[in-house]
This record gives sequence, structure tokens and C-alpha cells, in this order.
Amino acid sequence: MVCHNRDPNLAGSKGPPIAGSSRELVADRILYLKYPPGYKPKRTTHNMRAQPQLKNKIDDIVAFLAEAAKKTEAAKNQPVKADAEKNEAAKSDAAKNEAPKKK
Repeated sequence: MVCHNRDPNLAGSKGPPIAGSSRELVADRILYLKYPPGYKPKRTTHNMRAQPQLKNKIDDIVAFLAEAAKKTEAAKNQPVKADAEKNEAAKSDAAKNEAPKKK
């Protein structure tokens, strides 16, 4: 969809991030332009149009959004090197590249 980002973890030009959205939310928004009971919208715009032709694709869309959310969560859980460790690794790599090569 044009208004949402290709990466559902990121905001689009008009639509919010939608990775990990529930089936109920996806179906209600795509088919009926409404929200599930008790859901608070992330945006107050009403630019979205109903897409009834996607009725048989709701499960596929939800699966795609769930997979995108998992990938983001997995990336967040990866250990991150401290800046000092990164600098030391870079110096070590540079030293290896500058060492004279034996013929």
C-alpha cells in the first residue's frame, strides 16, 4: 500500500508502522475502515480506503506483518559491540591490511 512503508516496522508517508498487527485490527481496517473495540489509533487521519478485494488475503498479510515483527525483535536482541571494542577491532583490521605481504 502506498501510505505504509515497504518495511512494516517503519512509518510510511501517511500510515503508521504496522508490523505485528493483530488479525482483528488488520481485517477491520482493510475491510471495514474501523478499529477493534478498545483500540486506540496511532494516527487520527482517515486517508485509508477499504480494500474488500483483499478479503481472502488477510491471513497472508497478518503472517507477513508477524514475520517482519520477529525479524526486528531478533535484530534488537543481537549483542552490540561497545564503541571501544569496535575501534580496537577496526585498528586490528587496519594493521593486518598494512602489514607487508610475503611473496
